Amino acid sequence: MIHIDAERCINCMQCVKVCPFQVLEGGGGKPECIRENLCIQCLHCAAACPREAVSLDDLNGTFQGDFPSFSDNFSDQIEHHLLTRRSYRSFKSDVVDKNIIAHALQTSAWAPSAKNDHPTEWIVVSGKPFIQEIMDHILSYVDETGISPEIASLYKAGHNIVTGTANTLILAAAKTTAINPSVDTALALYNAELVLQANGLGTCWAGYLTRMCNQIPSLRQLINLPEDCQIYNALMVGYPDQEHYLHIPNRKKQPAIHWIETATR
Repeated sequence: MIHIDAERCINCMQCVKVCPFQVLEGGGGKPECIRENLCIQCLHCAAACPREAVSLDDLNGTFQGDFPSFSDNFSDQIEHHLLTRRSYRSFKSDVVDKNIIAHALQTSAWAPSAKNDHPTEWIVVSGKPFIQEIMDHILSYVDETGISPEIASLYKAGHNIVTGTANTLILAAAKTTAINPSVDTALALYNAELVLQANGLGTCWAGYLTRMCNQIPSLRQLINLPEDCQIYNALMVGYPDQEHYLHIPNRKKQPAIHWIETATR
């Protein structure tokens, strides 16, 4: 439950103004939590409070940490980071530091999520032997069913289109009953990916792996995926090897933008 420290509160009502579901009201001159059942625990109220007077149950309302200020050209820097993001499929054999992975996945908690649901659960596969075991299940399935035969043919030719040469895989799982699991997991994974690439790691979205993890019962069992969960997105991760990108590629297809504006009279 949202709690407001009366001794710290200065009755500025910023918490009331930013609450998306009008959980808080200030009719009596002080903010009060009157619709607790509608609270999605987004903590906009805590983020807007100038006196840090808001808490959630026994949790401090705001994240405590020291962060550098944005530089004057931050907008240019983040645009450059977005435009230079590439998909890497060839990786060195070096083991990825677990702390880098953990930090990236922790930052994903601040990605947008439907009604602040944040349903994503992470499965991190580390090590070539286990990844090869995953591939063995996939290759057997392809051989038995004939589904996605290009996986097997390219694999025999020395080209793994499922996991590349990654020694780390990140699987974004969620319960199928979540409010919007496909979008929420994608947003969370994209947040994590941007942090990983900023730390010098290469990544590639693994669509084949995502589908196979859900379709193959033995593979679901191998990664301990509960029956009520599904893998919605996956990422290959590692230190890039023999992939060096010097330029930003052009995009032939530009985004279609349809403006709807109030007609001037």
